[in-house]
Amino acid sequence: MMKRLLAMAVCCLWFAGVQAQQQEKLTDLMSEREQLVLEYQFYSQQNSNFWGKKSKNDLISIIETLKKIINKDSELIAAIKEASIRKVAESTVEIQREGKMTVQDQRIVSAQIAELQGQIRTLQTNIKKRERTIKDLEVQVAESSNLRYGKDKVISVLGVTSFMLLLYAIFLQVRLNRSPAKSRKKKAAK
Repeated sequence: MMKRLLAMAVCCLWFAGVQAQQQEKLTDLMSEREQLVLEYQFYSQQNSNFWGKKSKNDLISIIETLKKIINKDSELIAAIKEASIRKVAESTVEIQREGKMTVQDQRIVSAQIAELQGQIRTLQTNIKKRERTIKDLEVQVAESSNLRYGKDKVISVLGVTSFMLLLYAIFLQVRLNRSPAKSRKKKAAK
């Protein structure tokens, strides 16, 4: 990206230098034309003939100066055409360069978007796997809780039954212990 910016900066500076040269060329041509116009005005005011009119040499100088002015005008027109053609070419090149950069940027952005969408799909798949794992673990926890609750019930029932049997055994022992005492008392009373 930095290379592109550097290249664009160099191109802009080069174009600015070329435009400055063209502007300088146009300025030089305009000043030369102004000098020729002044020369033409000078020769037009000359009346070096014997009768106070323009001589043949004056007319030849005027014609030569007018030819030079016409040639300078042609050079000016050619320079202006060249500058306008160069300006159109530069703008066309710049538009094409921007178009290429836009296409490249679009490709890069599209690739990054595709990569990010792939990452999103991968993350969504991982999330779904984790959700399935969590559901499976919840089912296992519920099953183990139910199993434990069932075992706890059995243990409770067995504990209560054991306690009742213990109480029944104690009750029977107490009854046995009382019954011989009554039978002993009856035997002793007899």
